[in-house]
Amino acid sequence: MSSTVDGSKGILRLAPASGAAARRLVILLHGVGSSGADLMPLAQSWRGALPGTAFVAPDAPQPFDMGNGHQWFSIAGVTEENRPARVAAALPALAELIEAERQRAGVAAADVALVGFSQGSIMALHLAMTDPERCGAVVAFAGRIAAPVATPDGWGRRPSVLMVGGAADSIMPPAVVQAAAAHFRSAGFAVEEHLLRGVPHTITAAGAQLGLDFLQRVLPSA
Repeated sequence: MSSTVDGSKGILRLAPASGAAARRLVILLHGVGSSGADLMPLAQSWRGALPGTAFVAPDAPQPFDMGNGHQWFSIAGVTEENRPARVAAALPALAELIEAERQRAGVAAADVALVGFSQGSIMALHLAMTDPERCGAVVAFAGRIAAPVATPDGWGRRPSVLMVGGAADSIMPPAVVQAAAAHFRSAGFAVEEHLLRGVPHTITAAGAQLGLDFLQRVLPSA
């Protein structure tokens, strides 16, 4: 099991377990104040079951402005009213990163899955709403949407979405997870939703297994 680090951009990459060229790509998007390295254990645990899949875990482009680590957007003074604009402003950098890593891996957009945690899930879900052909699947752990956004008309493909929340999560409570799932369903996305009893703001082994099962179903031959 080996990974390579692009130190100039803070990107961790894990090659397919098969040793062959990648057929699928999973991009892991960390939460606020964290780093790509914090999600690499998830990639390592999934790698054997997804042998044709490459994994990428980038650091978010901004330093966390309230401590150590990185952020996709600032949460300093964040409110329900200003969060959508912050997410929208951060989205181009994420879209550029996804496109660069997709081309590097040599896979089609439909073969890209975004796996987010907390703020990383917000980013992945917003991208799926506004640019649905950018990826083939989204796994959102402890996530929500910043605000409902209409998916553009005329887009033939929408990524499959998995929402995994914790019933005891006080940061991303069940109501915001359920609201996100409901919005995606209303927009014509295929959505699976799980609220795990007693789980706070974290990814548990049970949640990770749900994510793996989902990716095995929606990314065939991964």
